[in-house]
Amino acid sequence: MGEVLLRARLEARGASANVHSAGTMAWDVTPPPEAVAVMEEMGLDISSHRSRPLTVDLIEHADVVLGMTRNHVGRVVALVPDAAVRAFLVGELVRLGELVGERAGGETVAAWARRVGATRPDVRVPGRGDDEVADPYGESLAFYRATATRLDADLRRVAALLVT
Repeated sequence: MGEVLLRARLEARGASANVHSAGTMAWDVTPPPEAVAVMEEMGLDISSHRSRPLTVDLIEHADVVLGMTRNHVGRVVALVPDAAVRAFLVGELVRLGELVGERAGGETVAAWARRVGATRPDVRVPGRGDDEVADPYGESLAFYRATATRLDADLRRVAALLVT
């Protein structure tokens, strides 16, 4: 859900970006029916999406890495320790990004992410508990809706920070 939401919010602001999602589990599956239904309600189609595992290559080529939970961000940093300065919980990037401010004209996304990451008290500790977005896998349709609503609100704010 996060990938399609972020891509849609960036495109709505006129930005073209490479947005990819990957999971910490090595599954190759289609999204759960609840996720498909919720995204369809939001006018987005994820029915052909396939999950893929998180890899070192994906992390190394990303300007910024977003995770829903501390475990997700922890896995990113375990695979690529240098990614700690650009790997965030979704809510954490919103919170810290709004403190730092929008990406400056001419500033790369990677440079902005490093600037945001530098505001952490300890780069080894991603975010706060309320920065996390609970993974809805295996939960009810209502839980998926709540997750999608939270992700959409946060990713709209991320897009606003990134696209000046």
